[in-house]
Order: sequence, then structure tokens, then C-alpha cells
Amino acid sequence: MFMKFLGAATALTFSATSMFAGDITIGFAPNLQTLPIVVAQSEGYFTEEDITLEAVKFTSGRRALEALIGGQLDVAFMAEYPVSIAALRDQPFGTFTTLSRYMANRMISKASIGFEDPSSLEGKKIGTTMGSNTQFFTEALLTKFGVNAEVINVSPPDIVPALVRGDIDAGIMFPDFYPAAEKALGDDYREFRSDAYIAWFVLSATPEMLNDRPDELAAFVRALVKAEEFIETNPEGAMAALETATEGLLSMDVIKAKFAEAEYEIGLDNGLLDILETQANWVVEQGMVEATPSRDLIKGFLATGPVEAVDAARITLE
Repeated sequence: MFMKFLGAATALTFSATSMFAGDITIGFAPNLQTLPIVVAQSEGYFTEEDITLEAVKFTSGRRALEALIGGQLDVAFMAEYPVSIAALRDQPFGTFTTLSRYMANRMISKASIGFEDPSSLEGKKIGTTMGSNTQFFTEALLTKFGVNAEVINVSPPDIVPALVRGDIDAGIMFPDFYPAAEKALGDDYREFRSDAYIAWFVLSATPEMLNDRPDELAAFVRALVKAEEFIETNPEGAMAALETATEGLLSMDVIKAKFAEAEYEIGLDNGLLDILETQANWVVEQGMVEATPSRDLIKGFLATGPVEAVDAARITLE
């Protein structure tokens, strides 16, 4: 069932087993933003909740959401940006919890082109992945600095090579690729961090999961809550779990250096609804989707049931 996603997804099976387990197919990759899932697996919290995960590794949340809507996944991990677009398009899904917030989004470029900040890129080429939260961040930076630059659509794994070759002058990529960019560019590496956009990372589910299998999703959330508590009380153990899960792609030195860049919270926060509303308005203004955006429309795609079944205080939507 996963053959059609070769290049965008790689089958990766986790062994949390139980005679009475609920089988959940999830699209995600082990990284800093998905740490609660990684910890829930490593500490056996899914096993305790009789959940078996079959995971499919995706390089973008947009592609994971497409697979979810197409019926290839039960649950998908993504940034909030694809959620705003899918809600405007009235697609069949529901976002049921936040996993993390990423606080250190950055633009990456090279000293050799004289890069200091986004204002250095007037008339130059910026690579990012259209239809993802990196596009939103790119536009936010260009607007903030009043820069006219050529924005080029580049797939996530290709941004660093394009930057090294000089096909683009700067790249705005997913955080997973920051270490690779720093390694590839060496002394030529330059970055600009900005709080112009804080990324919210979420989990979404199919209507079938939300309507027909609510007990399994509640059990899934309980495992994540345990993992959130573990991360807070045992950060060293959480970092070790991530190093193991990434099979050496993220070294402990890199994980320790980046660990404080993310925050973890299971629930549905009003801040998530705020950014979704902002993005929905922006998407319509850009002419990407014909729709009438509203806070109530977006809120209708936030499925509160799974978290309410575990701890209703974790929902603060208004």
C-alpha cells in the first residue's frame, strides 16, 4: 500500500504489539518535533495502551496529509499550515492534538554572497517548499524586510544541494535539514533566525478514526501525555531516545544543541487556532484557495474528542 509514496515516504514499522492492540498507521518521521511519539514508542507507552503503530516516513506534512485524506494513513503528523489549506478546501480530516512548537525557524544562506539578513537577498533566489509552512515563513520574512526576491519551489531534500550548487542564494527549509546545511556549507554557512513565525506541529486523523475508533485515539493521546511528562522530567532520556530513533542521522551533540528550540504540549491551544486563522486569511488573499475564511470554519476541523477523553483541561479553544 505504500509503493505509491516512494520518494516521499519510506515504510518504517515500529514493534509495539499486543493481542488486543489497535493498529494505527501513522505518517511521520522521528525528529525533534515528533519527540513525544518517539518517546512513547521507546518507553513502551503505546504498548501499555494496546496500540500497535505502523509508521510511514514522510519528508513533508503536506504529503502526509494527502495520504491521510486518500485513505493510506489513519493519523498524520504535519505543521499547522497544511491544516489551514485543507480546512478551506473542506477536506475530510480532523486535527486532534498539538505535539510541539518550533521556536527557531531560520533562513540559511552563504557568507560568500554577502548574506547578513534577509535584506541581503534583494533580487536573489530563495528556495523553499511551496504549499508548506516554509512558504508562509518565507513570505513573512520578505514582507517584514521589504525584500523583492525570486521564490523558487524546491522539494525538501533538494534545498541543501541546490544551495551548495548555487542554484539558489538562500533556503528556507524544514528544521530536519538544518544540520545537513551546516555540514555541507561548512565555513560558508550563515543563518538568520526569526520569530516572525512560530511553527505549531499537530496530529490529524481520518473521519473514520475520529468517529468509529475514538477509544483508540484516546489511548494514543494518553500515551503522548505520558511521553510529554517524560520529556519534561527526563530530557536526557528523551534525547537518547531520539538519537536511537534517527539511527545516527542526528548525533547527540546536534540533539543537545537543538533541544531547547522546541516546546512540547499535548492538547488544543487557542494559539493554534490563532495561527490557523491568520494563515487561512493569507492563503485566500494570495489567491491559493477560493473560500470564505473564518475562525468558526477553522475551528470546525479541530477535533476535541480524543483529548477531552483524557484531560479536558488541555483544550483552551475560544
